[in-house]
Amino acid sequence: MSDSQARPVYRCPKVAKAPVIDGKLDDEAWKIAPEIKLVLSQNGRPAAKRTIARMCWDDDNLYISFDCDDEDIWSDYTQRDDHIFNQEVVEAFLSPKCSLKHYYEINLSPRNVIFDASIFDPVNGQPQPPTDFGWNCEGIRSAVVLDGTIDCRTDKDKGWSGELAIPFKGLGTKTPKPGERWRGNLYRIDLSPKPEEFQSWSPTLYDPPAFHIPDRFGTIFFVE
Repeated sequence: MSDSQARPVYRCPKVAKAPVIDGKLDDEAWKIAPEIKLVLSQNGRPAAKRTIARMCWDDDNLYISFDCDDEDIWSDYTQRDDHIFNQEVVEAFLSPKCSLKHYYEINLSPRNVIFDASIFDPVNGQPQPPTDFGWNCEGIRSAVVLDGTIDCRTDKDKGWSGELAIPFKGLGTKTPKPGERWRGNLYRIDLSPKPEEFQSWSPTLYDPPAFHIPDRFGTIFFVE
């Protein structure tokens, strides 16, 4: 494993009008927000399955969108805090205090199911006590739009998109000031069709893939 790849910086724009959380990604806010093209987490090489993420913010929330090409949309999980990370999912790991010892994990599935957790002290990609898998981000909102049929394994889908509105209060922090920085990473798991892909904004450079590598977090730079 090499740690030679630079950790990315994202200039996260403040928006005058918040995106409508409907999964459609047609808001003006997403036209302003720079795109992030996720790459293979293991090595930073281009992914075969296109994933574009964007972030923006206002006084109340951090907004994150994902636009995912996917020829086979599927997810079996239906309940909040089901372990959706075992199937196809997009993920945001966020550290408002720039700590590499504590951060929040928020996952979204193609069924619009959320898993969230408060993560502590990961070792070799595994969270440690007092990690709280029962933690919920109060006030979080999400939406998903499918371009295809979920869990129909015999047809060919086009993809899916998802949006998250993550309240700053829900993360136990105040509204950022312009110029403030957080640490974090964005991910996607796509398991079908083969080959399986584990994607990230900032490559974690672990193979087999591991996402809980906070030393590889990028920087989210809040700007006007």
